[in-house]
Amino acid sequence: MENVDGYNSVIEKIGGDLPSISVMVNKMVKIASDPESENSKLCSLISNDQSVFSKILKIANSVEYRQGNLHRISEANEAVLRIGSEKVRRIILSSSVLDVFASNDDEFTFKLEGLWLHSCAVAIGTEVLAKKFQSEYSDQAYACGLLHDLGKVAKIQSLKDEFVKEVKFTQKNNCTLWFAEKALDQIHHDVLGCMILKKWSISPIIEQTTRWHHTFSKGARQNVEDPAIHKLIDITILSNHLVKELRFGSSGSAKIDELPDNFLRRNRIDDSAYQDSLELVRMHIDAESENLAILLKD
Repeated sequence: MENVDGYNSVIEKIGGDLPSISVMVNKMVKIASDPESENSKLCSLISNDQSVFSKILKIANSVEYRQGNLHRISEANEAVLRIGSEKVRRIILSSSVLDVFASNDDEFTFKLEGLWLHSCAVAIGTEVLAKKFQSEYSDQAYACGLLHDLGKVAKIQSLKDEFVKEVKFTQKNNCTLWFAEKALDQIHHDVLGCMILKKWSISPIIEQTTRWHHTFSKGARQNVEDPAIHKLIDITILSNHLVKELRFGSSGSAKIDELPDNFLRRNRIDDSAYQDSLELVRMHIDAESENLAILLKD
């Protein structure tokens, strides 16, 4: 990573402003990413965190899941059975990360909400595409998508002037935020996000997808030797691109760059496969949008 000392000084500066993921939330990420975890573990996690418990109950008792049933759920195990363990895992992850996106600054609240929605949509897309393309790490795909833009959150929270300058640059020059960071020689959100995740001891796989989610060339991804991780990075890149095209949430960029031809060829994505992937991601985002709205309103 370039300019490590500079990034470390930024992490120290934002340490008091950006809440780290606690031991409890870290455990949520690990268990929620594990499709083999027992429902009893999920129920225990839900019951021991009042904020998550409240959100899970709200979703379980929403019109979508009650389907005319007058019985209101009040127990975690009932909620898991009604919603389904796979969806509960996603809700736990999204809810646990939402607190990191919180802000007391009204000027940036909307940006952070839009960025959280974008991140959730990329998480949904990364998960469904990981299954579609048979990724070996599909169990971590949702978390990879959810945390890929964590570096932007840190910048919004603690480097506001720098972030505003970058956003204005993207609007003036019709470019991506990532390009603006490079052009202005600012802190790069992919590097910063990776370093934060490393400090939080989340997962080396999530660190690597966060670090390289703007790097199309496999040869430019330093210290990534596992072909399966390269594939997951590619899937995260594709999901991020598709969500931007679908205009769900906000990534902060004024422009959507085209995916390079060699990237598409490497992943065997022709026009038909691209449209199929786009519709698949759209369908799953639509299916989860009501749940995301409930979490955001809480």
